[in-house]
Amino acid sequence: MNASDVNDYNSIALGINAPIYSFYAGRILEKTGIASGLCLDVGCGGGYLGLALARITTLDFVFIDASPEMLSCATVNIATHNLTTRAATLLGQVQAIPLPDESVDLVISRGSIPFWDELPTAFREIKRVLKPGGCGYIGGGLGDPKLRAAHMERMKKEHPEWHGGQRKIPRHDDRHYSDALESAGFDSFTVTRNDEGMWIELLKAKM
Repeated sequence: MNASDVNDYNSIALGINAPIYSFYAGRILEKTGIASGLCLDVGCGGGYLGLALARITTLDFVFIDASPEMLSCATVNIATHNLTTRAATLLGQVQAIPLPDESVDLVISRGSIPFWDELPTAFREIKRVLKPGGCGYIGGGLGDPKLRAAHMERMKKEHPEWHGGQRKIPRHDDRHYSDALESAGFDSFTVTRNDEGMWIELLKAKM
């Protein structure tokens, strides 16, 4: 995305998309039960999912993205939400996460996984940085059907010209993700595709 698209994307994510991130933050807390410790938001963009989760937990955060422009947005958003003491940003990719082994309690991501190359490598890195007993909640969607319908209606009215910076989202089937998770050594995971989107829940076994 060019600078104009980045600014537009950030504005939409903080505005019209905000209820979507709040919805999934609630789901993450409900599903994982992790409300404290360190959370890694992978492919964070402007940090939107992590920011929503920060409002309902005491988690600290590391936001990682391969785009310097999106990390700049995340830095501003972190400051705007008064989270500078709880959050840090890292330029990098999920295939080589610049964090120590077993340093993270929770890994989250919304909307980035279709773009991950070398998927087994990515999941091996997630497994490496997760503490034993740590969880992941990774996927994408626009909330439940009611929220999705309201979102689409607002987008048509307020941003009829917006097409996500012309970014085409790759589509992969569930077996694609399951094979990569198995290759990475995860034996406790689910890949769910329903009216809330496609989400992967994973658990790193305790020693």
